Amino acid sequence: MTPVLSALIAATVALGGWVAGWLTAGAAVAATAIGMSVLTGAGLPGLALLGTFFISGSLLSRRGTPGARRTIAQVAANGWAAGVGGLVIPFAPSLGWAVLAGGLAAAQADTWATELGRHSRHSPRLVTTGRTVPVGTSGGVTTLGTVAAGAGAVTLALVAWALNANTSMVWMPIAGVGGMLVDSLLGASLQVRFVCPACGAAVESRRHCATPTTPVRGLRWMTNDTVNVFGTGAGAAIAALAAAR
Repeated sequence: MTPVLSALIAATVALGGWVAGWLTAGAAVAATAIGMSVLTGAGLPGLALLGTFFISGSLLSRRGTPGARRTIAQVAANGWAAGVGGLVIPFAPSLGWAVLAGGLAAAQADTWATELGRHSRHSPRLVTTGRTVPVGTSGGVTTLGTVAAGAGAVTLALVAWALNANTSMVWMPIAGVGGMLVDSLLGASLQVRFVCPACGAAVESRRHCATPTTPVRGLRWMTNDTVNVFGTGAGAAIAALAAAR
């Protein structure tokens, strides 16, 4: 597909996401850039994979947090590997498709695990120690969330199979769950955590109650979005290694 046509289609889809309240304005711009790259390299099958992740993740996120909009950082963190894969496909089709699909599988697995895992009847446990933690704690996992991660990755693999995309179904669930586990490990060990001086709540954001929060553990640059970058990259790397065999 030509870059101009790709840009028009991607911009139209992103605009729809903004109008629907799923994306901020900055996120719509990032989604347009990623969508253009995917469409140019992978065509409509690539767009279908990207759309499956975007639509399912947006619906689940809105169910968990009414009115939530994805930010530019969130879109970039979850979609960068797909964009890179789209750029690589014209030069190395097998590798490019692996990076694109593996990255999206990891992003979808992590999103489904987070959004569906929060409804578990059992408290999450920290992936590094097994200690029970409050719902929403980075690195906390549940059986429901882990099953949801696998279901998300398998769903994306089935879409790829149905569209006869130039990628293998076999490694996509492995890449998806593997990327999700890397995300959880980093979230439990290195991700920065803050405390709000106004209400005393443990949070992941730099501001809470309209007040700057205080970092209490982790690396200051290792935010939730940074963790997602690494998790998505891990899924892309696992898929690329599998494709190279």
